[in-house]
Amino acid sequence: MRDLVGHEDVLDLIYGTAADPGLWPELLARFSGLIGGHAAALRSYHIVTEAGTVLAAGLDAGELDAKFREFAERNPLKSSLDELERLRREAIVTGYVPGAKRDVEWLAKDDFIRTDYYNDFYRPFDIHSDLSIGLAAEDGHWTGIDVYRPKRHDLFTDDNMALCQALHPHLVRSLKLARRLSDARGVGQGLAQVFDLSPHGLFLLDRDARVRHMNIAGRRFITDTDGLNVFGGRLVAAEPRASRRLQALIHRAGAPDGEGRSGGSMALATPARMLPLSLIVAPVQAEWTHTVFAGPAVIVCVTDLEAGVSLPQQHLRELFGLTAAESRVAIALFEGLDPREASVHLGLGLTTVRTHLASIFGKTGATSQVELARLMMRALGARLS
Repeated sequence: MRDLVGHEDVLDLIYGTAADPGLWPELLARFSGLIGGHAAALRSYHIVTEAGTVLAAGLDAGELDAKFREFAERNPLKSSLDELERLRREAIVTGYVPGAKRDVEWLAKDDFIRTDYYNDFYRPFDIHSDLSIGLAAEDGHWTGIDVYRPKRHDLFTDDNMALCQALHPHLVRSLKLARRLSDARGVGQGLAQVFDLSPHGLFLLDRDARVRHMNIAGRRFITDTDGLNVFGGRLVAAEPRASRRLQALIHRAGAPDGEGRSGGSMALATPARMLPLSLIVAPVQAEWTHTVFAGPAVIVCVTDLEAGVSLPQQHLRELFGLTAAESRVAIALFEGLDPREASVHLGLGLTTVRTHLASIFGKTGATSQVELARLMMRALGARLS
């Protein structure tokens, strides 16, 4: 993987967008300039109609969005409907995360410049080359970044792709963190308010894991579980090996400039839980946390995958005829794990989980993980009525 030393400011912006979405235009402009683009767009849209939202730097987002919708059925830079449907199913079953791709990997440049899409859409915007970085593919919707390059800058290079691939996991991780915080964030709210309102456990730390601030949900994790503790003022995991891994993630996320600051994630098993706690560790620039303390800051977001009302295995077995193993897999998926994560945390092979998932679909009549979750929610409602 390409060395990211020297790009700490971009990493700061990437993780900063999780706490402050208003930083996205700055990140898009910085990221675009880094790889020789003149504009970039963050898009979240339906893969068929291309209807959705656009945030852009260097171009008018409204005009760009209108063109995407107008040319949705004439876009040569995307897969066929059959291929898109296959990718949608793959995303549900395997937790597929899209990667990065240049326009020339879809269609030869000489062929592309003869299309209406290029001449009537891209050319008026001074777009000659396109590099797409996928961040999420969920239930027919795609979220990603497009970076655009004018003809005078020639084509995107292998070095450009290598840098995108090095930054890609950080972009994906930051998006996941942002979505976890989004329900608690209102318009104009600052980081402290997000902390106080979030249903997730949030800990603001320094590089040595000293706790500077925690929210109410975070205090519950310290009080009610045997997975996390505060010892000597520092956030630690109860199990020594897990604690060492957590400390390493925090130390790396809080690294000073020049040392390759980056975020990470881990699952934290606890004796009393079938499913682990999910932890995301991310760097936060000091100016966004100056009301708490000065210096490099780290945010740890803890999600309880068993939070809320669990579906009793016996009820699932009675209602749908699931086996005990199928019930455990169904609950794991309902609680937010993808099949690969479920295989690890249930101690099952991925092929076994997929086999159980196919059987669950057959017995429940669901055709996707999203549909299964909705069905289980209805079942829960019937159970509680």
